[in-house]
Amino acid sequence: MEFAVSAPEEACAEFNTVVKFARRYPALFDDVYAVFYSTDTDDGRAAGAALREGFCRVARAKRCAAELKVVPGLGVDFNAGLLALAREVGLDVKRARREGRLAYVVATGGFKPESTFAVIAAYLAGAHGVVYVHESFKEVVELPMLPLQLDEVLARFDGGEVDEYAVAKRLGLDVHHLEGVGVLTRTEAGRELNPLLKELLKLARPV
Repeated sequence: MEFAVSAPEEACAEFNTVVKFARRYPALFDDVYAVFYSTDTDDGRAAGAALREGFCRVARAKRCAAELKVVPGLGVDFNAGLLALAREVGLDVKRARREGRLAYVVATGGFKPESTFAVIAAYLAGAHGVVYVHESFKEVVELPMLPLQLDEVLARFDGGEVDEYAVAKRLGLDVHHLEGVGVLTRTEAGRELNPLLKELLKLARPV
């Protein structure tokens, strides 16, 4: 933690982004609440604890708090971890919105599949933007707010209002291809919506 705080732009991808973003928009750093998502591993817990402890010293906000969440299964079970990460990120974005905060995702750290679904979950829950440091030109890149919505047919299928053939028609694929691309999964009871999509549907509901 002391190493990361002493040279945040050189030592730590997450802190590098925060420092550069705070330098660009100091007015956003009057009152900051940060959440760090750790893998469910000893290394993840140790790194996450260091980030949580050092964050407020790096952010230099007038009011600051930071929290560490160890995401069950993340880094251990890919599917379970991805589902849990999407859920946690989405719920935290919704909480921030309810509290009247601007919700941003720092997407510089982490593995690409996990970061991708964390960003999607955040946008579906109403995140105001995504920031990261581009590895080529070393500056903060901002992605704008994207008011994403999942196709209504998915919610109707999940609720039993339409069958899988209506989903296939709407999305322009046959039912077997929907299984192949992971939209549907086959169970003993028949075809169901992918559990990750089920979770994303919940996050897409209004705050």
